[in-house]
Amino acid sequence: MAKIEKHCEFCSERFLAEVREVNRGNGKFCSLSCSSKSHKKDKVPNVECATCGEKLYRNKSRIERAKSKSGLFFCDRECLRKAQRLDGIREIHPRHFHSDKNYRSICFRDHKKECIICGEDNIVAVHHYDHNHSNNDPGNLVPLCPTHHQYVHSRFSDLVKDKIDSYISSFLFSRESI
Repeated sequence: MAKIEKHCEFCSERFLAEVREVNRGNGKFCSLSCSSKSHKKDKVPNVECATCGEKLYRNKSRIERAKSKSGLFFCDRECLRKAQRLDGIREIHPRHFHSDKNYRSICFRDHKKECIICGEDNIVAVHHYDHNHSNNDPGNLVPLCPTHHQYVHSRFSDLVKDKIDSYISSFLFSRESI
């Protein structure tokens, strides 16, 4: 395919464009990014990135769609990821992220994230020792792998009960001695 050297209409960088694209009226920009920026250069910023504060242009339909959700805008995926972290913007998190009912984060603040029976640390469930799901005291939360958590709730609970009782006793004792 024949190519000719052109200058990008947005950034003035030199690039090679296919002759057939130039003949079709294309081949004006060195990249998709420059093409996109070129089309937006006449647009007046009308929103702000919720993470970094950069001024952005969003069309009317996109603004309307956002009203039904969080109403927030982000300049790129990195800013969105920063906002979605637990210490980020609260409005875009599910309600349970910042409540005392988030027993997993309460558990892993005080307990190591591994099964107390086998040491599994890739997938760790949290068991309520007294079976009361509204009691999220760290002394009531026990990290277990899914297999050993299932043992607790089955007829095989006696196989893990002693280890769990011992772990809870030593955990409560260590908390009292602090």
